[in-house]
Formats: sequence, C-alpha cells, structure tokens
Amino acid sequence: MFSPRELISRLLSNYYKNAPDLVPRKVEQREFGFGTFDMKVAGRHIAFENSAKLISYLTTNAPLFVSCSQAYYRYPGARPMEKKEIIGAEMVFDIDATDMNLPCQLEHGKKWVCEICFNGVKEEAIKLVEDFLVPDFGLSENEIEINFSGNRGYHFHINSESVMQLDNFARREIGEYITGTGINFEEFFQTVGVEGTRVKKLMGPKPTDRGWQGKIANNFLKKLNSGVDSLSALGMTSVQAKQLYEKRSLVEMGIKNGNWDMVYIKKKDEFWKNVIAKQAIMQSDKIDKNVTADPTHLLRVPNTIHGDTGLIAKKVGSKSRLDKFDPMSESIAFKSGETKVHITNSPKLIMNGETYGPYKDEDVILPTYAGVYLHLKGVGVIKGFRPSAKK
Repeated sequence: MFSPRELISRLLSNYYKNAPDLVPRKVEQREFGFGTFDMKVAGRHIAFENSAKLISYLTTNAPLFVSCSQAYYRYPGARPMEKKEIIGAEMVFDIDATDMNLPCQLEHGKKWVCEICFNGVKEEAIKLVEDFLVPDFGLSENEIEINFSGNRGYHFHINSESVMQLDNFARREIGEYITGTGINFEEFFQTVGVEGTRVKKLMGPKPTDRGWQGKIANNFLKKLNSGVDSLSALGMTSVQAKQLYEKRSLVEMGIKNGNWDMVYIKKKDEFWKNVIAKQAIMQSDKIDKNVTADPTHLLRVPNTIHGDTGLIAKKVGSKSRLDKFDPMSESIAFKSGETKVHITNSPKLIMNGETYGPYKDEDVILPTYAGVYLHLKGVGVIKGFRPSAKK
C-alpha cells in the first residue's frame, strides 16, 4: 500500500519514462529548478549537458515541479547569478486566472478553477496575441509559443531574435504597455479644456487609431453594441447606459470620427474619464509583469507535470489551436486506474468530459487523474489506488 506521496511519485516517474517533447531548446544553456510537495522551487542552479541527462533526472527523482530559465547562459549551473553570464533570453508572458477578478471566484475562491475561469483566461490570452503581440509589436504567430501552465492559465514564449537582447527595463516597459499602466484620460481626449475654458466638443480616440487609442475606441463600441448590461459594467448608471444604447447609432458615428460628444451627458469630462478608467482595467491583459521583466525567472517546463494539479503543462502551439484547446481533457496525464479519495469540501469538477461532485466530507472512487487533482488541490486525501479501472 503506497502513501499518497509515494503513489504520486511513482505516477510521475512512469510519466517521464515515456513522455514526448520534454526537453526545451538549448537545454545545455538553461538553468533548472525543481520542487517538492513542500516547495515549488526547492533547489535551482542545476544544469544538464544534454537531453538524456535531463530525462534521466526526471525519471529517477520524479520532481513535483519542473522549471527552467527563459534566459540562456554560458554557465547555467554557476552561482551566484552573475557568474552564469547571460547570452540572451526569451520574452515570456504569464496569464493566470488568479490575477483576474471573475464573478465565479466569489463562490469557489481563486485557488480553484472552473469552466468560467478557463474561458475568461482564454479570452485574455487570445487578446494578448491579437491585440498586442501581433499588431503592436510586429510579431508573427509562429514566433509565439503558447503553453498551458498546467493549472490556471497560459504561458507565452517569444523566441524572436528581436527580443533576445532586451534588458530588464525594456521588458518592464513592454509589460506596462500591455497592462495599460499609467493610462491618462487627458492623453486620449486632447480637447479636455484648461480650467476656466469651455470646450464645445469632446474629441477623443478613433477606432482606426494605433495603439491604446484604437483599443479604447474599439472596445467601447463593442460594449455599446452589446447592450445596457455591458455599458453598466463600465461604471455608468442604468439611466446613462440606456440613453447611450438607445442612441448607439449616433454615438458610434461620432466616435468613428473622434467625436465622443454626440449625446448630451451632464459633467461629460468626469463621466468619460470614469468610463475610460474602468475600461482600461477591463481591456488590459492580466499578465504577471514580474515574469515578463525578469529574464532570470524560472518557469514551468512545457509538457512536464504541474505539482498543484497533476496535469500536463501542455504545449498548445498556435493561437488558432488555443481557440479549441480544452485543458481539463487534453492535459490529463494519469489515465489508467482508480483512486479512493476522502474529500473534505470540493466544488464541482469537470475533467475529461465527466462531472464529479460537488463533494463534502465523503469517500468516493474516482479515475486516477481526478483523485490526484483533488488531492493536490488540497480538498481531498487519496486513501487507496487500484491500477486497473473497472470495465
């Protein structure tokens, strides 16, 4: 009889014996870090001369977390960091449901992830590619590698030579641009009057403008045509939302020409300033700017197991593939056998097209992948394992 930790370690070892495409490019120039049940990065400054040695380590040690640097080093195993001698670094973006304020999180908390969470984070992930990386930074989609994090979000690796030598400051600037940090209302509405003057028309961004100006205009028009509820979500009253929606044709015509003053609104400067501020928060991608800014940061190795879920940090590929990607089906690693799990309190879980729970203070028999998921999420404890599931 195995303890839960022994069972999971055996499952990990078996997975790494046969798992495909585990080795990151230029493996010999990467720093690696490995985690345990108690710490996600229990040790780092580890290097491997080749892919065979990395696979051997994973199979023998079955680490719960496997991370590597986005930077390439001349001496990746050296310490302190200065002795590694950085050669260059990918640029990485990390979008995670934890950083989003979704209504469902009020029910199940931010540690859990549901279908609504996955849909929300996928929308932000697609937006990052379509609204920023391709149009604003000139990247092609084949320069952007998309990976499921193995838990609640997605990682984006930019391998273009144009980013390899960017320093921390430049990377932080890019992160701040994408998140809309420092957006200023007066920058978008140049006709906001100097104190004591009266401006007849509030002229602002047009949908055809480049950068954030166009994004602000296009996103507002999208909300405008989506209905009163979408407008109310921007912070305006139901009366104001209804007024704009009923006159949406007139409002849209004006904004397309840069005129945001087609409908009378009391205290228009203050009104639009609040709407734009609210919209900027909604429009900006929820990326972890620290991951983007720091090339020495260690990130999950694609196609390894995430120790908080037992799921594969699956390589997704292109943005078009992301549209159809189902992480709770396509990232399952432990497909054989069953587990007996005592569950203290678990929300509904959907995996591999099946629904489990919700459960509260009960013993249940589950597929291995579901039992491991609940155990690692901390809402259950594995009590037994049966290698072959019932037919």
